Amino acid sequence: MTLNRQFRNLALLTGGFLLAGCASVNTSNLKPAEHLVQQNFHDKIHVTKVFPGPVHSLTGIVVETDQHQQGILWMLSDKYLLLGPVVNAQQENITGHYADKYLPQPAKVPAEKIAPAALAAPGFTIGHSGPLMVVFMDPNCIFCHLLWESLQQPVAEGKVRVKVVPVGFLKPSSPAKAATILAAKNPAEAWANNEKGFDLHTEEGSTKPLSHIPAVDEAAVKTNTQLLHQTGETATPALLYCIKTAKGLEMEMKHGIDVHHTPEFIQKLAGSVGARGCIPAA
Repeated sequence: MTLNRQFRNLALLTGGFLLAGCASVNTSNLKPAEHLVQQNFHDKIHVTKVFPGPVHSLTGIVVETDQHQQGILWMLSDKYLLLGPVVNAQQENITGHYADKYLPQPAKVPAEKIAPAALAAPGFTIGHSGPLMVVFMDPNCIFCHLLWESLQQPVAEGKVRVKVVPVGFLKPSSPAKAATILAAKNPAEAWANNEKGFDLHTEEGSTKPLSHIPAVDEAAVKTNTQLLHQTGETATPALLYCIKTAKGLEMEMKHGIDVHHTPEFIQKLAGSVGARGCIPAA
């Protein structure tokens, strides 16, 4: 699974934490950081360095997997490991700032080149009419859950069709849940049930992973997640869509969406995602 920013996105996508200021750090922060990471991830990742966070008690941790995939976690007062986003009083993403500084930046593939693989990727489509867009979703992603809910009315009204590409990276249970959904006789229904029982407190989809998941579905989730990584950001929801710009009909890719403005976003869709480019609306 190619996830250079797996732990960065845990920080970006799960919860909230408001901070501002400056800080210093020294090597004395290294041992508590290693201890906390070991306790929570059990040798799955290791600490490569620590760096000063935006306030005195906050320390940034650069971590790496055995496959040399890197990410950022945060340590508070040498006692707590934070997985929520760190933003300042101006609502600027501090985690993203440090990730850009300390993590290698993956090459971003143009949206048009992602489209053929995204359309062919294992998943399912909801909706009976309207422009087709593609959305990468993790079964444990709360923002995917909120987007899913906001899409139900426009989908039912025939204003949009959505190809969902299941991925798994946010939590340890994500790959198994996504593969279990793909293995279902009706993946769309299985995903709907996952969202129906979504726990907002723990940010967990309700899918119970199969005890024996078909290898083909495990491989599909891994491939889907690798495809998401090629978009330049391993973050969900990731939307691939066609919109009218000053240059004409163009395919765009973006990560994250303000679900309060989903209706306005849907109205701006001017065509369907196609393997060879945007397909104009009839």
